[in-house]
Amino acid sequence: MLDSDAQSAKTLTLVALLLQAVFFAIGILAVFGFAFFAATSPGVTTTGPGGQTTTLTTAPSGFLALFGIVFGGIFLVGLIWILLDYFLIYKRLSEGNVRGAETPSLVLGIIQLIFGGVITGILLIIAYVKIGDSIRRNQQQQQDSFP
Repeated sequence: MLDSDAQSAKTLTLVALLLQAVFFAIGILAVFGFAFFAATSPGVTTTGPGGQTTTLTTAPSGFLALFGIVFGGIFLVGLIWILLDYFLIYKRLSEGNVRGAETPSLVLGIIQLIFGGVITGILLIIAYVKIGDSIRRNQQQQQDSFP
């Protein structure tokens, strides 16, 4: 059974996971949109002096395809963040393993802050603080119960 601090940390981690999932879904939609636009963009058709017809793809469509590939890779990393946060923090808190979730919440929070996940990084660092409060409270209760 989780105390109020550990439950708060679990809720903060869930909110971070949901935010990451929303950003991931928006990113995937953007990548598919760019890929669709790049694949269906019309080419430029020119007729040469001998009546030869040449079709060239426009430069922006190639740029958009490259843009889609780069952002696809970035959002694949986002999926990895979601999985790490779920398995290393949220699942451990759900199982009652508060101590096991302490270090991953700090490490993943800092790493996500560094690599652009500002909101989720802050939420995970706050969850780390709540986990620490829960551990200290449990230690204090154990010391108080043994005179």
